[in-house]
Amino acid sequence: MYNKPMIEVFPEKCRGCRRCEVACSWDASLGTVNPRMAGIRIMKLEEEGKDYPVLNQQCLDQFCGKVSPGRGAEEEPLCVSTCLFGALKIAEEVSKVD
Repeated sequence: MYNKPMIEVFPEKCRGCRRCEVACSWDASLGTVNPRMAGIRIMKLEEEGKDYPVLNQQCLDQFCGKVSPGRGAEEEPLCVSTCLFGALKIAEEVSKVD
């Protein structure tokens, strides 16, 4: 059974307020939030004038890790631009892709 809290996304209700990023990045053990570490991103669709929530998919078949043979996603910044979901970002504080 999976007991980790989940975020359910309703793209049609997104207003770009980024409250989901704050909620997702809450670290109860530290009592802090860090939206840069959230597992969700708000993508701005400029052409359409819309905001769209995108979750980090933690993909089983990680295309981003295959971008450069012999290197994992945590070593290859190119993975950020090749993520099929646009959900990856570099977490500089811990030197890994989240």
